[in-house]
Amino acid sequence: MTKSKTIALYALMTALVAVATYAIKIPMVATEGYLNLGDTVLLFCGVAFGPVAGAIAGGLGSALADLVGGYAHWVLPTLLIKGAEGALAGLLFLLFYRGKVNRFLASSLAMTPAALWMVVGYFFASWLMKGSAAVAWTSVPGNAVQGAVGVVAAFLFLWNTAHIKRFSSVVGHSRFYEDKDPRP
Repeated sequence: MTKSKTIALYALMTALVAVATYAIKIPMVATEGYLNLGDTVLLFCGVAFGPVAGAIAGGLGSALADLVGGYAHWVLPTLLIKGAEGALAGLLFLLFYRGKVNRFLASSLAMTPAALWMVVGYFFASWLMKGSAAVAWTSVPGNAVQGAVGVVAAFLFLWNTAHIKRFSSVVGHSRFYEDKDPRP
């Protein structure tokens, strides 16, 4: 993929993460945060386009949504946590997927610990920002649900796009879409 196409892809994925994070927000009163669907896009991006794309789209897109959405105090933690989540999904996919493991199994094995990282990361960030582990624990169930929904929705998106003819030519170089294996 050319440098221009790569930049355009990263910008598009960053914008999609920002919109998915900002457009559907379910407030969590106890932690002053919110549940969203941004994890779906950033997990998809990490698996489909690699760790760099996952880190950039996940970190910048989620941080931008926090900034625009009135959660400026969460911008730096979100940038770091969500960027690492997207990168981790991409790195783990590359680690698990070596042609011998089904790409769908590899994507599930990659996205699950990445989402778990998000839950743990926000727990510690909340503890640091609020000064209370008890308050930080209140964010765990909501973040766990958000992570689980993100994993399932990203998996379904990967599943449904994997067999679209010529989709790989649209998305460019992608380890996930190069595979020709049948559905599990």
